[in-house]
Amino acid sequence: MKRYSAIAALLVVIATARIVSMYAPLSHTMDEPIHLGAGMEWLHRHTYAMETSHPPLARVMAAITATIGGARFVPADGALMEGLRVWGRDRHYDRMLAFSRAGILPLFWLACAVVFLWARRIAGGPAAVAAVITFTTIPPVLAHAGLVTTDMAATAFTALGALVSMLWAENPTRKRTVWFGIVLGLGVLAKFSVPIFLPAIWLLWLAWRRPAIAEFRARVVPALLALGIGCVVIWAGYLFTMRGFLPAPNFWQGLGLILKHNTDGHSSYILGQRHQFGVWYFFPVTLLVKTPLALLLLTAIAAWVRPKGTPGAPWSRRMAAPVLYAAAILLVAMSSNINIGVRHVLPLYVGISILAGALAAQLWKTRARTVIVALFAWQIVSGVIAQPDLISYTNEITRGHPENWVAESDLDWGQDMHRVADFLNRMGAKEVSFTPYSIYYLQYGHAFPKCTFSNWYHPAPGWNVVSLSGLKVFNHPGWVKGPPEYRIGRTHWAWYFPPE
Repeated sequence: MKRYSAIAALLVVIATARIVSMYAPLSHTMDEPIHLGAGMEWLHRHTYAMETSHPPLARVMAAITATIGGARFVPADGALMEGLRVWGRDRHYDRMLAFSRAGILPLFWLACAVVFLWARRIAGGPAAVAAVITFTTIPPVLAHAGLVTTDMAATAFTALGALVSMLWAENPTRKRTVWFGIVLGLGVLAKFSVPIFLPAIWLLWLAWRRPAIAEFRARVVPALLALGIGCVVIWAGYLFTMRGFLPAPNFWQGLGLILKHNTDGHSSYILGQRHQFGVWYFFPVTLLVKTPLALLLLTAIAAWVRPKGTPGAPWSRRMAAPVLYAAAILLVAMSSNINIGVRHVLPLYVGISILAGALAAQLWKTRARTVIVALFAWQIVSGVIAQPDLISYTNEITRGHPENWVAESDLDWGQDMHRVADFLNRMGAKEVSFTPYSIYYLQYGHAFPKCTFSNWYHPAPGWNVVSLSGLKVFNHPGWVKGPPEYRIGRTHWAWYFPPE
């Protein structure tokens, strides 16, 4: 078994190198400075009031590595400006952005460990290695493991919470109850979607297994104890703050903001259509084009073959768990009004990877071995070819035009501002008409030509650049009607109109 662990560790190291290699080419995305600024406030001022719509765990981890790199808290007008001031400009920007993003790597490693342990538990060592190969070569996973956001934290702790709860349910000893409570608390501190995903997963598992009433009753008291431990962990994450008799007031404020966000909806784009409120097909379509085709085929084959678990363990007890895990996450997301991107269902890839790994290990012993090798090679190559543009990655279904399918954090999240600046410099542009999706880059990133925000009605004389997320989600600018004169990567279009 040590051999399988060593192979899996090597695969994680390779994936980590790919993640780190994306730090320099990609500028900061829309949400990253906000997360870093809030984490810096928690770490240095021991308060958490600048921005409370997300919990602090991942934010603090990024702030720790930024501080190791030399960052210090400088009071600013909100979390956004605090994060931007930490990064600064030019070489300092590149260095501090890399240090900040490095704080998310342990969460990626934790998610990989859960994939390995869960797959090994239900299908053995070879399946565990195959599952890790699958998980560490999924472009959206690598993309969001390299950003200062809460999405990889949600992935790690949704998966860990599911695995730990499964072990606890089998034998709720005192030690397992304590660990269950700690993981629950950390999961809530990771992202507010975790305490929504986990109960949905548990409900599907209970519906599948239908345990006896006596078995259920025997776990009520340990479950309450675990919940109490989790509450203490959450309170600690919010620095044991009180408002009157209310513990962790900013936690409750954050929950309220998320509920309001879901009620108000969020501007989104899918299949050429703009929406303010969620549509049920947003996440199925997004997964269809953001997931490597090879993995989609593996998943389809698994549904037909039904991979077996470890000898002596019924399929319904072992292999059904990751399937129901992924299904619960997708069902919850489909009911949401916040249709932003595949990152909101990123934990789902843990269950799919485990299923694919079990199938690969089973078919490896048959004449279908060549098919498995071809599918894994296809998935790896498709991701390597797209490197470092894994945020905007889409599979072959989109035929090189992802903007006809997806936008926002699935396409242009502000990460290509370095590339836009390089393009304009190569073209000798001194001025550009452009409304960046990440406008603060103009003051805190690399040197950029003089920028005038786009006019909605007509292009300006000279160079005009358009963000595809701005165009697709907000229809800005309105004068764009046809194909571009130039394409800047997968995320921006450009035109040159000679002055009269």
